[in-house]
Amino acid sequence: MRFKIFASFIAVAGAAAILFFGCTETPPHMGAAVDNDQNVLTGGPITGTTIQDLPAPVKDTLKARVPHAEIAGIEKTRRDGNVVYEISFIDTDSPEIYLRADGQVMPEPVRAQK
Repeated sequence: MRFKIFASFIAVAGAAAILFFGCTETPPHMGAAVDNDQNVLTGGPITGTTIQDLPAPVKDTLKARVPHAEIAGIEKTRRDGNVVYEISFIDTDSPEIYLRADGQVMPEPVRAQK
């Protein structure tokens, strides 16, 4: 009887160890290309405004300014009568960038202080 209890304990402990140690791998960035080519025009959102929706001048500015940053999100807004794309990046070293439809970089908008 003791042997059966000990064998059950070993089986449960082994299964718990497999579950615990088997799930410790950090997943790669969700938006990265399969070959991880570190191109700014990979990744990005799959809904809302996507990389494919960006005008060519905006894509050109992104390639010039942040060629290796991976896009996390794109928000299309209007400022001073112009369309402005607010682009955020997965890497925290790359700040958000605000680009007009013609590719011109805009300053960060002034936000109300709390």
